[in-house]
Amino acid sequence: MSNLSDEITRLLLISRILLISIGLPMFIGGTIGNFLNILAFARLPQFTKVSTSIFLLTSFIFGQVDLFGGFLFDLIYPISGSDPLTSFVVLCKLRWCLGPLGGTLGLYCICLAVMNQYLVTSRTVQYRELITRRRAVFIIIFIIIICIGFISPSLIFYTLVENSGNVTLCYVINPIFAEYYTYLAIIIYTLIPIPLLVIFSALTWYNVRHNLLQNRNLEQSITRLLFAQIIMVLLTALPNLVGQTYFFYTRTISKSLLRHAQENVLSSILNLFTFSTFSLPFYTYIVVSKPFRRNIKSLFSFNQHRVYSDIIVFNTNQQQANIRFSSRI
Repeated sequence: MSNLSDEITRLLLISRILLISIGLPMFIGGTIGNFLNILAFARLPQFTKVSTSIFLLTSFIFGQVDLFGGFLFDLIYPISGSDPLTSFVVLCKLRWCLGPLGGTLGLYCICLAVMNQYLVTSRTVQYRELITRRRAVFIIIFIIIICIGFISPSLIFYTLVENSGNVTLCYVINPIFAEYYTYLAIIIYTLIPIPLLVIFSALTWYNVRHNLLQNRNLEQSITRLLFAQIIMVLLTALPNLVGQTYFFYTRTISKSLLRHAQENVLSSILNLFTFSTFSLPFYTYIVVSKPFRRNIKSLFSFNQHRVYSDIIVFNTNQQQANIRFSSRI
């Protein structure tokens, strides 16, 4: 019995160490990176003039909402030993509304950016001009409304409850909503966006290789930034899908305290993967793009000229579009 208790304590300690040693630097670094991305995509002319930047800018904003609304609460307990979610019902409700809402919207904005990039690299002029900045804003508003409709019921059904051991938990009071929320997380956070990212990345790759092959600057910049971020998102989203599938199929099984402790470690690892989706974009851009690094430096220097990204100018009065490029993103 003593050995079992020691093993449970050890596993809980491992979970706590993982969140503190990896999660806390990830949260701080991700927050700094997101604010720098927001600053760059809101101020740099090469980003403010294209519709894709609207989707990416919005993904950074909602990604930070996910970090503040979800990841921060997950870090407070292992750091302080006190869980604010079990002390304030408002925080309990907000954590399970703002966190998933921010993560879902951030992920779908990345999907929209990839879909728009496919249109921008199309040979057809009408496709390239289909999504304007104004239309991009309307699309984002529509997606926000849809996601709020799906996720906002958590504000009602998540509350504070006491278990058989008189321990207060932030939990779902309605079993039907618990089932709904489980399916919702699997479908809208993994099963829909992951195929969209893969399909439209492949289509964009095809466009770049076949339609604009003669323009090396555009090909290199799109493939470098686009596919680097897609790979990063897939690497962080797929483990979450595996974990969600496991917890879904084992949710009705009676589990021992030891297994709960083991799953707690697994849950901590999956949380690190999940929240790294919105902690790593800035650093992904920094690693894969030298011009992007220069542009970030130019934000804090008044004496340096900004390195402009690919500028595409279309002459709609001609049958063939004229495409002019300066430098890469």
